[in-house]
Amino acid sequence: MKTHHHIRCSTSSSSPSSSSSPSSSSSRRLRLRITRTRTVHVVCSAPSDQSSDQPSASVNPSRREALLGLGGSASVSAAVLGASTFPYTKPAWAAAPLANLVGGERVKLSNGAAFPLASFGLQVYDDETARQLTLVALEVGYRNFFASVLARNQRGFAKAVRESDVPRSDIYICGSVLSNSARGYDAAFALSERGCKDNTNAMKAGSIEKLDMIMLDYPGPDAASIRGQWAALEQMKSQGLVDDLAVSNFTPAQLDVILEMGGTAPVVNQLPFSLANQLPGFIDANRERGILVQSWSPLSRLSRSDIALCREIGEAHGNKSPYQVALRFIVQSGASFSTQTRSRTHFQEDLDVFDWSLTDDEMARLRKRA
Repeated sequence: MKTHHHIRCSTSSSSPSSSSSPSSSSSRRLRLRITRTRTVHVVCSAPSDQSSDQPSASVNPSRREALLGLGGSASVSAAVLGASTFPYTKPAWAAAPLANLVGGERVKLSNGAAFPLASFGLQVYDDETARQLTLVALEVGYRNFFASVLARNQRGFAKAVRESDVPRSDIYICGSVLSNSARGYDAAFALSERGCKDNTNAMKAGSIEKLDMIMLDYPGPDAASIRGQWAALEQMKSQGLVDDLAVSNFTPAQLDVILEMGGTAPVVNQLPFSLANQLPGFIDANRERGILVQSWSPLSRLSRSDIALCREIGEAHGNKSPYQVALRFIVQSGASFSTQTRSRTHFQEDLDVFDWSLTDDEMARLRKRA
């Protein structure tokens, strides 16, 4: 999973100073989930500077891309992608999006569930801050929330859901489980089962008895461990405590470990996809498996030239901001996104990407980033 904290969007608390993002604007959108400026993600992985409080199961954010094989290279090896054949042919489940409702455009996941493409991901702050920001997000129109156990503020989030006038049935809530430190089926199952219970117990603070989604933050170290992790999530579903199951940071080969189990399939995979980190082939490889990619770092690594290009394109669409253009690029690439902010204006801005479209030429320019 991930966690993004955002100065505009979200940013990593340990993110190195980056020459690739302008000082004023990059301080505006950041995220905490990965050690990178401008990563906006709604899943949560605690920042690397959370020393003693960091769960032993967590992964150092600075190693995140190395573990995924998603490092700086623009190319992705065939071995990582698996034997999938490209170009991708859109399956029936991924056809037309559902009508726009409050909270932006929704799509049907492969299991038929309606999923808002824009999500608010809580960062690492106290319960009261989480409560207040969740209430703002709900007022602005967000209906998809990523409340990771790693942010340690699920209770504050849950209380906001209870206090809000928005019906629980209108809100899509995703929690997360971090259990990648366990090796072997039994150990991975036990740690994942505990993680599922932690989510259930925390959400009771807001009288939330059932989650819409539970997400496995990172894959275990081997196939047996992944199977143990997934079995625990399937158990949570069989107990009626969650509807949809998802993963984060899984390669296609790791997804296949789950799919070969023959049980419940994941419907979402959170990845660090963005304009600046386009992960060639990954969206198609996930779609072929019936899985929607959700970006946990939608604004990561935007350079000055990226922002200048997005600003130029945004001016042709009623002065949309560079960040709106970057988010729209993700949507038109076939993915969803999770952002975070403390600003009502930025909450509103991030939702305002669904009633306009980039042209084919603009998408081509953004893919080339030139």
